[in-house]
Amino acid sequence: MGCGLTCVKYLLFIFNFIFWVAGGGVLAIGLWMRIDRATFDPLLGIDYYPIVCWTLIGVGGFVFLVGFLGCCGAVQESKCMLGFYFFLLIVVFVGEVGAGILAYYYHDEVRTWMDSHMERTIKNNYGFVPAVTAAVTTMQEQMKCCGGDRSYVDWMSSKYFTEGKAPANTSVPLSCCRDQTEAGCNRGQPGQPADISKIFTQGCIRSMELWVQEQVWILGGVGVGVGLLQLLGLIFICCYCKAIDDYYAY
Repeated sequence: MGCGLTCVKYLLFIFNFIFWVAGGGVLAIGLWMRIDRATFDPLLGIDYYPIVCWTLIGVGGFVFLVGFLGCCGAVQESKCMLGFYFFLLIVVFVGEVGAGILAYYYHDEVRTWMDSHMERTIKNNYGFVPAVTAAVTTMQEQMKCCGGDRSYVDWMSSKYFTEGKAPANTSVPLSCCRDQTEAGCNRGQPGQPADISKIFTQGCIRSMELWVQEQVWILGGVGVGVGLLQLLGLIFICCYCKAIDDYYAY
């Protein structure tokens, strides 16, 4: 086997191995969500949980099989298998571009859903569903925010306060405090802090928006990088098939 053919063969195999591992990772996350429903269902909501779960399983499984097919085609030097893999890789690439366009086009709808879901979560689940309570607490601490779209006012209608599960004379959860070690930092009536300077006043929906805006270049760079990697894979396939033809022509 010629040196050029061998080099292209191993480059193509490495590319497909990375693709295969990535697909396996997405598939594993989807299966984890399907099995551990008690953890993820409260966070995503009963309406969207199955969609997210099965989408991850479907996409992950498809990419996993595509990567496996590419590895087999490279090892066996099968032009037929590589041709089918080439077609599937184009399908994946077009799908990613389409998903990006849809995400941009429907970003307002996504924000509206997030706002509505966050409001329902705070109102009905915080303090009653352990997974939700832990998730909201972590979010408010890490993102330095409080409540949903309306900030700390959202806690006024939360069952955590209206049904008496919260400590007496508190306005928001302790995770809203700028300094949780300060006694009485969240003192007040539900959704009405006695001293707003002691709590985070920015809503978590807005905090997430700002985070995405700050990371947009990184996210865009990752997307472009993945796209270029896939285009490189398509070039590798063409070069490999040409190298196979040249090798067996002699």
